[in-house]
Amino acid sequence: MKLDEFATECDAWLSAHAEHKPGRGRFHWGDGDDGVVEIWSEHDPVADARRLSSSRAWRRQRFDAGYGWIDGPPDLGGRGLTHSHARAYAQLEARYDLPPQDWFKLGPVIGPILMAHGSEALQERYVPGLHRGDLVACELFSEPGAGSDLASATCSAVADGDHWVLDGQKVWTSDAHIADIGLVLARTDRDLSRNRGLSTFLIDMHDPAVDVRPLRQMTGGSAFNEVFITDLRVPDSHRVGAVNGGWAVAVHTLMFERQLVAGGHGRGGVGIANGDRLTELVRHFGRAEDPLVRQHLATVIGDFRVAGYLNQRRDLAADALIMAKLSLAGNLTAAAGLVAEVLGPRLAADTGEWGTFAWTRFLLGAPGNHIAVGTDETIKNIIGERILGLPREPRP
Repeated sequence: MKLDEFATECDAWLSAHAEHKPGRGRFHWGDGDDGVVEIWSEHDPVADARRLSSSRAWRRQRFDAGYGWIDGPPDLGGRGLTHSHARAYAQLEARYDLPPQDWFKLGPVIGPILMAHGSEALQERYVPGLHRGDLVACELFSEPGAGSDLASATCSAVADGDHWVLDGQKVWTSDAHIADIGLVLARTDRDLSRNRGLSTFLIDMHDPAVDVRPLRQMTGGSAFNEVFITDLRVPDSHRVGAVNGGWAVAVHTLMFERQLVAGGHGRGGVGIANGDRLTELVRHFGRAEDPLVRQHLATVIGDFRVAGYLNQRRDLAADALIMAKLSLAGNLTAAAGLVAEVLGPRLAADTGEWGTFAWTRFLLGAPGNHIAVGTDETIKNIIGERILGLPREPRP
């Protein structure tokens, strides 16, 4: 189907089933919710359940109409069209006022992993549901003693007939509190060194052997969870990839996740990248004529603009994908520094003044981006070794 014909079809369907977003007017200081600048969406169990229900309903309606997986294979519920068709639909859908879809952000990560490494049975059982909204997925990789050094993971998986018994603790798990399935990295052979003895499994997050607990952060909220797995029996049919071949699956997963993080997540930092809120912040607090503040502001906005152009290359080059994640972390930290410079003591206590204390969660959340899906140092090593061809970092 030609792109223009497809776009006309999509726009007609969207117009019949959703409302257009109101036109984006100029940002005005003091209007709306000043809390939208937080980077990590915080948990509210009641609100989460309500939002998830409406989000699922939209995804199911969209999938059943043929727009839920436009570039996917027809035998799994896809439309069988190209990535260009999928991108055209996404651009049109962005114009409509729809329920939030951030619950399903790991679908584009776990789905391709199952397609690449999972059995046909796993693909048929879970991949369509990830696109239709029937399933929310999470990723269980990081541990208290194995963050960026995933090769040190200690969560164990012991063979027991045609099952595996999993035990261990995972941490920093997004969406675990509402997830239906989770991809777990576990150690299946302790005699093999580091990454050679790991395997990956798809688990049922509703199993009583899986205990999900909200993880309180310095922001005061709980955007992440810690997960305790105790004697969890997982059928071998739910192993993803070869036994002791989990490292390849994990690396592939992180490639997709870095693309996700580079493009932003949750509702975090609304109006930051385009500079609207930062510019008005500087004006409102009388710093617009300060040459150093003006220079800081211009640098931040310029760097976000460059990162936006880089993001447009993400599906064209792996180096752009990795650089986009690194630039996002740096840009958010630079923006946080500008906010702190302008607000000063207003960040220390909540006086009720609009546009002041609400920025605290932004500042406290920014450091997390230097850790997510690999620390900055890890990403720089990847750039140096795999892209620039430099000698490997000395290993202990």
